[in-house]
Amino acid sequence: MIRKRIPRQDDTTIYRLIEELLAPYARQTKPGLLLTPALIRKRLAGGITYVDTAAGRKPAGFILLKPKERERLRVDLLAVHRSYQGHGIGRRLMEKAERTAAMHGCREVELWVDEANVNAQRFYHRLGYGAVYYDVRLRCYLMVKPLA
Repeated sequence: MIRKRIPRQDDTTIYRLIEELLAPYARQTKPGLLLTPALIRKRLAGGITYVDTAAGRKPAGFILLKPKERERLRVDLLAVHRSYQGHGIGRRLMEKAERTAAMHGCREVELWVDEANVNAQRFYHRLGYGAVYYDVRLRCYLMVKPLA
């Protein structure tokens, strides 16, 4: 089931997912990157966060969305617990992002993916996202999907 984030219930799990699955890629370009629960809470507060509770009460995965100018919605963070990867959770969360974008009048969904995260690139490509820009400094691709 996908629902909105409940901070007191979800944030510890979200923080762990970020530390385990996303931060290692970010630290390849920013080795001294320090992520604290307070910094993560601040980042989550700046957008709309949904969790998939396939694991019961605790999130098996989450997605952070941030509406952008130019009729775009940004997927700021997406992570699915390793033991739940390959079970459709990421796809469901991305579908939720696309529905949310359409509700906000957005014409596109964008996201950044690390060059080293080849599995994520393949996942997004299968969902119809294409790379439109590469940031050499961040070593990340900007991927975009136009909405019908």
